[in-house]
Amino acid sequence: MIYPMKLRPATKDYVWGGERLKRDWHKPASGDVIAESWELSCHNDGMSVIENGEYAGMPLGEMLAHMPAYKGGACGQFEFFPILIKLIDAKTNLSVQVHPSDEYALASEGQFGKSEMWYVVEAQEGAGVYCGFKRPVSVRELEEALRGGKILELLNFIPMKRGDSVYIPSGTVHAICGGLLICEVQQNSSLTYRLYDYDRVDKTGKKRELHIEKALKVVNTSAVCKVNENVVAEEEGVRRLAQCKYFTVREISVDPLYKGCVGEDCFLSLTCTQGEGVLSWGDEEYDVRRGDTYFLPAGSGEYALRGNMTLISARV
Repeated sequence: MIYPMKLRPATKDYVWGGERLKRDWHKPASGDVIAESWELSCHNDGMSVIENGEYAGMPLGEMLAHMPAYKGGACGQFEFFPILIKLIDAKTNLSVQVHPSDEYALASEGQFGKSEMWYVVEAQEGAGVYCGFKRPVSVRELEEALRGGKILELLNFIPMKRGDSVYIPSGTVHAICGGLLICEVQQNSSLTYRLYDYDRVDKTGKKRELHIEKALKVVNTSAVCKVNENVVAEEEGVRRLAQCKYFTVREISVDPLYKGCVGEDCFLSLTCTQGEGVLSWGDEEYDVRRGDTYFLPAGSGEYALRGNMTLISARV
């Protein structure tokens, strides 16, 4: 049975995480710290669970294994569900990292690489991200900076405010800095190479593993990213934030009504980042509040959003 499925996320506690997702967004966790809330995930490291309707209690990936048509034909080109959507609360800086391309990752790791995009939900004054380099550098220069603990001097720092977005293709060095709450849409991969982690230690007193040798093989040393570089205003209240082989991401501003349609070609996910309202589908209505994520199966047809809210939509 096709219907809008509300998702319960898997949550993660990492050394840089904060308290906002538990305290203010009411995400489930045993402790107070939530670094990441995996809003829409079919990844084995943390799968979303359907909360309502016929499939209530079933992991999203399990449901889609039974009902592959709900992914839509556009997903047929991929061996597994192509995207993963997270809310990320960075109380302190995340590690400086890079993700390999599919070509390298499949050959060397037996899994896919990762491209991703970030949308800023909340930002403290002066907060930002490292993304790419200030100027093109050589691999040797980068390696020397890493060995000397001076990698940050080479990186391009981008101040960010609410509503800003940045697209990070595979091979781009990047790091989310403290003070940001971000909605991330990424390839469905957990493959990450850390270059620098501020000499931090985990709960056991150990430094987290670095992957400098692998990172140097995949990093794009000429990469420079710009904020809102890929944003396109498509219609009133709708901005396309990023588009690539794996995902198309839009910001939808509802005030007071937005109408859309989910065709047979692809599912649609909706994550509310601000405000509240109602999702109408046929004769059914579903409450939507900040932090809610809904999965609309391919072929869901027409739907409407009513209220005063901002949502991030994603599809292939």
